[in-house]
Amino acid sequence: MDLVIKNFDNDITIIKPVVSPDRNVESVIAKAKMAILENRSKHTVLDLTDVNFLDCIKIGTIIGTYHFLEFSARKIHILVNNVEIKKAMERLSFNNIEIYSDNKFVLESIA
Repeated sequence: MDLVIKNFDNDITIIKPVVSPDRNVESVIAKAKMAILENRSKHTVLDLTDVNFLDCIKIGTIIGTYHFLEFSARKIHILVNNVEIKKAMERLSFNNIEIYSDNKFVLESIA
């Protein structure tokens, strides 16, 4: 797994996992942490719209990134369009996270 990271107006960072041969959770978490530290955005959106299945690698990456974001006092938003992924994320009982199924609603809630 790898990450695509986009920044908007120094206020929003979007992190989107993409398929890659690298299955090293620590390297993906390190990339996410570096992007977050460099940008200092108030809001981070974890875009899981292309994720159709959560295996232990993806869950570990999400949890590792979540703990870092929570520690850094940033607001976390998760974007999913798969009902099963949304249910799985809700079962993890994260604090300080809002889960959305539409890009428009995420951006409206941040604005």
